[in-house]
Amino acid sequence: MSNSPSSAAFGSGERTAAEVDTVCADRASETNPSAPGQALVTTRIGVLFCVTALCALLCGVAASSLPQLQSFQSLMWVATVAVCSLSGVMSMRSVRTLRTIETELLQSGGKPERWRTVRPIIGQERITEAWNELLREAESASSNRDDRTPASLDQEAITLARAMRGLPAAWVITDLDGRLLFISPPACSLFGLTEDANHIGRDLLDLLGLRAGDESVIAKRQRFLSNVRMIQERHQVAMGGERVHLRIARSRLDGRSGDGEGMAWILTDVTQQELATQSRDQFLLTATHELRTPLNNLQAYAEALQAEENLEIDQQKEFCNVIVSEAHRLGRLVDQLLTVGQMEAGSMVANRHELELLPMVEYAADQMKAQADQKRQRLVTDFAAKLPTVFGDRDKLQAALVNLVGNAVKYTPTAGEIIVRCGVVDNWIRIDIQDNGPGIEEEEQDKVFDKFFRGSHAANSEMRGNGLGLAFTREVARMHGGEVDLDSEVGRGSTFSMRLPIGGHSRSGI
Repeated sequence: MSNSPSSAAFGSGERTAAEVDTVCADRASETNPSAPGQALVTTRIGVLFCVTALCALLCGVAASSLPQLQSFQSLMWVATVAVCSLSGVMSMRSVRTLRTIETELLQSGGKPERWRTVRPIIGQERITEAWNELLREAESASSNRDDRTPASLDQEAITLARAMRGLPAAWVITDLDGRLLFISPPACSLFGLTEDANHIGRDLLDLLGLRAGDESVIAKRQRFLSNVRMIQERHQVAMGGERVHLRIARSRLDGRSGDGEGMAWILTDVTQQELATQSRDQFLLTATHELRTPLNNLQAYAEALQAEENLEIDQQKEFCNVIVSEAHRLGRLVDQLLTVGQMEAGSMVANRHELELLPMVEYAADQMKAQADQKRQRLVTDFAAKLPTVFGDRDKLQAALVNLVGNAVKYTPTAGEIIVRCGVVDNWIRIDIQDNGPGIEEEEQDKVFDKFFRGSHAANSEMRGNGLGLAFTREVARMHGGEVDLDSEVGRGSTFSMRLPIGGHSRSGI
């Protein structure tokens, strides 16, 4: 049994009136600490009648104990009548407030509008103050309810509906079986539906591909249609020939009595985030594998130098050259990892100087010449006689140019041709790297500059890559106030063009 004050005071029929009064007074002092400790009206009346009964009993006993004194007996009976009369008068005064409240309650029963005519009670007792406060609260609630006319409620509903339609989120309201009741414009765009058409009654689960399928699809559909109040799920659906990753949050609309039954759905397209996560995981896997190779080589050659005491000078130099080469390779991988962190955080900065761009383009072409010769490719250069200077970061611009030429050599087939052009167009220095490789699908051309993205031709080939080169190159170009563009056609090759402003004025101001 509970030991709370409530159960202690009222849960047992054996509690006395004094104990009830004490508990009620304690509660009153808790809710209103400033109120003085004052007994309840009913308790005072009870105590008054107890005192009256005790006085009458004492007077009766005293009168009976001295029967020979008639005058004393008369005096006792007069005292008894006086005490009872005084007690009655005091009781009537005490219950006057209760009688007024009872009368008002009886007259207002079944007539809510009668509360408007009830007047406060004059007095200083706590019951009077409580009654008057109750009347003020009732009047305030009534006035607030009266202000919300049907017209105002309709206007609020219209305003809310307009606000909901203006939200960028794709939300849908359905019945308990998943049939559409309302659908937002972003949700129509997500499913490829016309906004002006009437879609009420269409099956949302059918649009999500959850009406037919294997056991996992059936289980997911049952979870969405279950009585669970809130559900969040990841789901893939085919839309327009592509797999779209959705994050679905579904909640039931039966929270309060009188609410219409149904379900609210919020659909978020997380395809790009999912692809970025997969690409990043693949990059980390590739980077881990590539880090292991130089580390193993460094360890092997260092142990060989340590263990072999009679190595010839030529062998020692060869081992040292391998160690230096693998250390440089390891350093490049670490630099790429650091570049990823800088690009993610937006903290990559440029150390700017006045630069001659032509030698940098020639250097990038010379760096890739050996790889092009291995694949029997023709690496053709077409440079202007003289180029203006740019104001930029030598290391970052050099790395960006090497990335562009290196990509062309990597993805151009054997015996293909790469052309590197450099010249001035209006107020820009333009570097074009043209190849006759497989080309890039039109729907992938906007994505090739995303971090960790690799096109379908690159992903299906045996050529290694981490999807960072073009993202880094575009970031560097934009830091210098320029841009990198792509013109590609499947089967005919691609042309990447880097444009840099003469003088190097930066848009970002970095």
